[in-house]
Amino acid sequence: MELKDLPQLRLLEQTTVAQAYPLFFVNYAVQRGFAAEQILEHSGLTLAQLQVPNSRIAAAQHGIIVMNLLALFQSEHIAIEMGLQSSLTKAGMIGFGLMSCATLREAIELGIRFLPTKVPFYTIDTSEDERTLVCHVREAMPLEPVRKFAIENFVIEVWRLFESLFNPMGSKSEASGIELWFDWPEPPYYASYASSLPKCRFNAAGNQIRIPAKWLDLPLPTANATTAQMVIQQCEQELIALGLGDNLSGRVKNLLMCRDGRYPQLEDMAETLHMSVRTLKRKLQNEGRNFSDLLGEVIQRDACLLLETTKLNVDEIAQRVGYQDRANFTRAFKKLTGKTPSEYREWVNYVVKK
Repeated sequence: MELKDLPQLRLLEQTTVAQAYPLFFVNYAVQRGFAAEQILEHSGLTLAQLQVPNSRIAAAQHGIIVMNLLALFQSEHIAIEMGLQSSLTKAGMIGFGLMSCATLREAIELGIRFLPTKVPFYTIDTSEDERTLVCHVREAMPLEPVRKFAIENFVIEVWRLFESLFNPMGSKSEASGIELWFDWPEPPYYASYASSLPKCRFNAAGNQIRIPAKWLDLPLPTANATTAQMVIQQCEQELIALGLGDNLSGRVKNLLMCRDGRYPQLEDMAETLHMSVRTLKRKLQNEGRNFSDLLGEVIQRDACLLLETTKLNVDEIAQRVGYQDRANFTRAFKKLTGKTPSEYREWVNYVVKK
């Protein structure tokens, strides 16, 4: 195995990001006195490459740009500032699609469906009761060391897109009843932006955008069925071109995120995907996969990433990936990789240094 075979690097190299997002970051920095070359340092990219419409860059290159941005500004508050500047036009074709949907509910469904064509770092699934629709924002891949910045920026950006749909109806963000939930303590800079944001809750159980149900089925004044259908067809083609079409096993793996030392089980996943356990098993079988294998692959991926990128000891990593007993974790890990966790970490350090 070579360095390029490490799960984290392989994942970042195989995943791409629409150029509009890193270009937005570069332009933000340039407008504040930094040179584009400073933001692009070590990324292997030029400004001219980022300015090519509809092009894509590797997720690893995008990560380098974010790291450079944070190093130059020396503050995470820019996640909020950049999120507040987002607009439907930044979302490109999807932005036109959102505006063209008949209702906010349809716009949310369209945005979730085609999110992977823009940014691959997140997935969104929803739950709803009679009062609230909750958009659960989850990581499709580990985001450390920029997790807080990335999620804060993304959640605020998505809220701004929703607000852009509300505004033609004469609504104000403060009156919309939307809430943003974050799973970390309130940052010291939040108070400076509170008046520009909807109600925010910190130390929450997860990262969420909570929308009053009363808004979901109101007609959008910019609705255009012809445009919406055109956008859907084009985005479906892009999904297929990126290898992200109706691949259920891929969706399941994206949703298999460990929370509080526990991964979703088969029954949980079926409920999340709004299908019966029997249907989920049958559809996975049609793709030549099964839930147990997918879960094993995700646990292996997450364990390898933690061994590669953190200083957590093996006991802590075992708990992070759902094992209460180190011996069971070590046995399972060795069966999958041929190495114990400690041996794997030593091997990674050797390869990286070499």
